[in-house]
Amino acid sequence: MRIFVLTLQFLTRIPINTNLGATEEDFAKGVVFFPLVGLIIGGFNLMILLAASKLLGGTFPVVCCLIAGTAITGGLHVDGLADTCDGIFSARTRDKMLEIMRDSRIGTNGTIAVIFDYLLKLSLLSLLAGNGLYLAVLLSPVAAKTLVVLLMKTSVYARSGPGLGGLYLEKQTMGATLLAAAIGLAIITVFSGIWGIAALVVCGAICFLYRSFIYSKLQGMTGDTLGAANELFEAAFILITAVISGRGII
Repeated sequence: MRIFVLTLQFLTRIPINTNLGATEEDFAKGVVFFPLVGLIIGGFNLMILLAASKLLGGTFPVVCCLIAGTAITGGLHVDGLADTCDGIFSARTRDKMLEIMRDSRIGTNGTIAVIFDYLLKLSLLSLLAGNGLYLAVLLSPVAAKTLVVLLMKTSVYARSGPGLGGLYLEKQTMGATLLAAAIGLAIITVFSGIWGIAALVVCGAICFLYRSFIYSKLQGMTGDTLGAANELFEAAFILITAVISGRGII
C-alpha cells in the first residue's frame, strides 16, 4: 500500500499529505502500479467529461476533460514532451540536447509540440461519441503507462547525473515489469475486449519506433523522453480508438 501511495503521489497531484520516506528502490517497485494510477487518471477525466456534458455540448466537455487531465497530473508528461522536443529538434550534439532538456524554460519547438499535442487529442476525441469516447478517455492513460513501463525496462539512462528518469531506468525488475504489463492488459481487456488489445499492440509498435528514434539522438532515455512517450502513447491510443470506432466495431 505504501508503494502504491508513493506512486500516486509521484504521477498525480492528488493531495495526499503524508511523508513516506521513500528510497530509490521504492520508486522502481512502484512501476507495478502505473496502470492502476492510469485508471485513476482516466476515471477522473471521464467523470469531468460526463459532468461537463450535462452543461454544454460540442467540444466543451472534451476541453474540460483535457484540462482535467493536465490538472490531475500537474502537467508532468506535457512538460517532458516540451523539454524533449526542445532538445531533440535543436539540431545540436547529443550533450547539448541533454543540456537543453535540463533548461526549465520552454522553447519554440516545445511550445509547438504541446500545442499540437492538445489539438490532436481535441480533434480526435471530438470525433468520438458514446462508448468510443468514454473508453478512449478512460483507457488511454492506462495504455500509455503500461507501455512506458515496458519502455523503461528495455532502455538505459541517457544521463550520467541524477534525474527523474534515473529513479526507474535500469532499476526495475523483470517481475515488476511483467506484473505491470499483466495488470494493464487485464484492465484494457475487461473494459474494451479484443479491440482494446489490438489498439495496445499497435501502440506497442509505435513504442518500438519511438525508442529507436530517441536512441538515434540520445543513446538512451531520460525522464523527459518518458514523459513525452506517455503523451505520444495516449494520443496514439485515442487515434486507434477513433479509427476502430469509425468502422463501427465499438
